[in-house]
Amino acid sequence: MTNLPSLRLVALGGGGGSAQTLLGARPFFAERTAIIAVTDSGRSTGIARQIADIPAPGDLRNVLATLAAAPNQTLARLMQYRLKSPSFPFLDGMAIGNLMLGGLVQMEGDIAAAAATARELLGCPEHILPVSTANTRLCAELADGRIVVEEVAVRTPGKPPIRRLFLDPPAAAYPPALTALATADLIVIGPGSFYTSLLATLCFDGIVETLRTTPATIVFVCNTTTQPGQTDGMTIADHVARLVEVLGPGVLDVALINDANALHPAIVARYQAAGLHPLSLTDTDRQAIRALGVEPLVRDLAEPDPGHRELWQKADTIRHDPQTLGLALWKLALDRMQ
Repeated sequence: MTNLPSLRLVALGGGGGSAQTLLGARPFFAERTAIIAVTDSGRSTGIARQIADIPAPGDLRNVLATLAAAPNQTLARLMQYRLKSPSFPFLDGMAIGNLMLGGLVQMEGDIAAAAATARELLGCPEHILPVSTANTRLCAELADGRIVVEEVAVRTPGKPPIRRLFLDPPAAAYPPALTALATADLIVIGPGSFYTSLLATLCFDGIVETLRTTPATIVFVCNTTTQPGQTDGMTIADHVARLVEVLGPGVLDVALINDANALHPAIVARYQAAGLHPLSLTDTDRQAIRALGVEPLVRDLAEPDPGHRELWQKADTIRHDPQTLGLALWKLALDRMQ
């Protein structure tokens, strides 16, 4: 690969999907940057925000720990460790890394400086940036006109569909994040929580405007399943259409879609029982996506079934295999440069 061009990839989204994308991108992209959501308000992240008066640290924590030079050594494991504190329910389940980042924010001045210090301590080879240093709230207007405030309310199941997202108060994107987008060769949006991670990052002033002018190829990695409280009943074409609605026409280039037909029926049944329905591209979806000016590409991207995983107050999902995803993105980048 020494004679191939040096490529710059930027992953935009939440802590889980962006980490998987960047792990897979390591063998293929010389420069890799994560631009991470900071509006989560649930679980221990929300409590850490209250304790330290900071933007959401949880997604940054997950990316930092996952991309650490030695993810199995003590510091990275400590960042992900959840405190067992039944006598103090307020702290029970608190991810230690959220408190560490809270302390670093207070020591260093803001969440970007805190992430930079943690990245240095962990030896992460990727650049890891918050989408903003502002401490703001993610809000949504629902289909019935109601307004819900804070990310945890935006993703609560059983409510009407989400009509639009906004920040209260409005906030600007972190300038180095805009520079990374403007100078990238490939920008990857997703996978991740569609509204509360992916579209949430697009709410910050400057992000959409920069995506509209960057020369980079922009790829949406579609989730493998629907997400309760966010994308119930949505098709793959619905996901792409909503993203195009936010970005504007002619901005998104490719939708990279998992081949749901490759999933074992028992795996599909297990996730459906939990309210997560695997997304499958139909001919109608394909036509609708192309009509939006976006190229749908279908690949077998799902990781081998790990069995049921117990996650802290969060629904499990079918994750993308990092190596397969990274290879697909690299091939796409090379094809687009020809």
